[in-house]
Amino acid sequence: MQTRRNVSLILLIALLVVTGVVWSMGSQEEGLKDGVYFGQAQGFAGEVGVDVTISGGKITNIEVRPHQETPFIADPAIETLVKNILETQTADVDVVSGATYTSQGLIAAVKQALRKAEGFQDGVYTGSAQGFGGTLTVEVTVANGSITKVAVLENSETPFIAENAFKQVPEAIVANQSWEVDVVSGATVTSKAIMAAVEAALTE
Repeated sequence: MQTRRNVSLILLIALLVVTGVVWSMGSQEEGLKDGVYFGQAQGFAGEVGVDVTISGGKITNIEVRPHQETPFIADPAIETLVKNILETQTADVDVVSGATYTSQGLIAAVKQALRKAEGFQDGVYTGSAQGFGGTLTVEVTVANGSITKVAVLENSETPFIAENAFKQVPEAIVANQSWEVDVVSGATVTSKAIMAAVEAALTE
């Protein structure tokens, strides 16, 4: 009888350990992945860019890149927003009165960065954006949580101008695992359209 109790106890402990490990692995996969992620959005006077650091699945630092916002208005607002986001561990915070557009830009930039930290769900997605000649549509393939292919499905761009962008931008997106890559010289609008379409495919 004592032996049976001991065996049952050992089995129970083993079950609890395995359950804990599985739960821990699942939580890590579903949460924010460690790393530094860039996000960018429109502020009052221009783009507001941020580098968001994730460590241990939590937001540990937000570095705001040089911007065009009015310093004496934007800087105190940015400081407040960064503090609030770090404290609450969410970008769903209130805008700062008197700096609405800057606040909205920073919040949107952080949310964009956090979407990247969440990783990508496997599947095939389509997204569209406005190019130089009209709507540009892409197909994005995600496998094992990574972007494996970006293909331009439809476009009205000028062929001899857009050709290099169609090749180089998708390759750069796959290599960097991000839709924020360098534009191709001479095809800036088309390059940005591909990036925006990929972002739409993966986030909307």
